[in-house]
Amino acid sequence: MDGICNTKCAINKGFTPLEIRISKRLSSVRDQGPYRVSKRFLTGFTLVELLVVIAIIALLMSILMPAMGRAKRQALAVACQSNLRQWGLVFQMYASENDGSLPQSIAGGNLNTQDAYWIAALLPYYEDKKLRLCPIAMTSKNPDNCDRCLGTTFSAWGPFPPGNSGVWWDTGAMGSYGINEWCANPPPDADSYWGFPSKLAWRTTDAAGAGNVPVFLDSLYIDGFSMHTDEPPIYPEVAHDAGDWAMNAIQLFCIDRHNGGINGVLMDWSVRKIGLKELWKLKWHRRFDTNFPPPDWASEAPWMMKLKDY
Repeated sequence: MDGICNTKCAINKGFTPLEIRISKRLSSVRDQGPYRVSKRFLTGFTLVELLVVIAIIALLMSILMPAMGRAKRQALAVACQSNLRQWGLVFQMYASENDGSLPQSIAGGNLNTQDAYWIAALLPYYEDKKLRLCPIAMTSKNPDNCDRCLGTTFSAWGPFPPGNSGVWWDTGAMGSYGINEWCANPPPDADSYWGFPSKLAWRTTDAAGAGNVPVFLDSLYIDGFSMHTDEPPIYPEVAHDAGDWAMNAIQLFCIDRHNGGINGVLMDWSVRKIGLKELWKLKWHRRFDTNFPPPDWASEAPWMMKLKDY
């Protein structure tokens, strides 16, 4: 009775006995313990929280993807220039074994049509035919055995039909580079080759101003006879239909493959990016007029207006 009385008396006087305080504390711990945490955890994210997370991920992807794409294209452009450096060595080795001459291009002397053209003439010096392909244009959109089919900005020309000694290509020839066809050494008795005057050909690799003479470049076709009067392509891909190795041939090289330009090896064997408008300032053949008025970009090729002038 005394214990009960003491407890009641203590409560009445505003005091909380020790046993009651301990009981309340234990109850509070149970309410805030692991059971309550686990229950909150099991409820998961709310819809709003999930949407916020998805939005953040989408934002990060939109920022990172273009940067990753640019990095990939830059890496491919570097690999392309590495290919062209090898081509520079190929031309040098051929020239060193042929009195400084460039490939003959057409049949004559002891060379048949196939052996005279650059594809077969240079083959002993490069062997791996994949070297004909720019890393950014490794595949062709054309059907097999496509007779002299062009490529596109990001796809290869060819593959050509079976070759033989009577034609200039080899079986299944395919590539995304092309030769400046003025870089040739036609037979001495040939006043013309492929319908163009032999006197304009460079013939040997000791040309004056060799650093401005294009030899081998990114291209929609295997070769081209560029002239200073050539028109630019109306649209970025129009060269696929309008450009030709013998007419407006510069269009075959005027492709936006490497961010406003193409890669090429010049006759001093340097390799660099060449701006598309710069194509009209290169010395394609002996009498190519680099001071000829450039095309009217605004009316002839509006898509090229934004590109760097030279």
